[in-house]
Amino acid sequence: MAGDVRVRVYRKGVRAMLNTTMIATAMVRAGEVIADRARATAPVETGVYRDSFEVWAQRGMGAKKDRTGAMVINTARHAAAVEYGTGDTPAHHTLWRAAVRRQ
Repeated sequence: MAGDVRVRVYRKGVRAMLNTTMIATAMVRAGEVIADRARATAPVETGVYRDSFEVWAQRGMGAKKDRTGAMVINTARHAAAVEYGTGDTPAHHTLWRAAVRRQ
């Protein structure tokens, strides 16, 4: 039939593309959006938690560990207690909420 299109995926090429600087930059930009949302909604007592969000480009991500992605983390010593709560402190889920929020 005229108009049939066939596509052959060059997997090595796709894998190479997923590890380019261009993709890493895009992933970090997306991570910065999440980090900015988290900073904007973070509970503030001293400001350490709010000011400790970082975005890192990371190779070896994805189900097959074959692509570059980004990680948004909080380096404050008490970040886990703020995010997940403790027996005395309620969980705030700041980073989780920032990550799942739709624009």
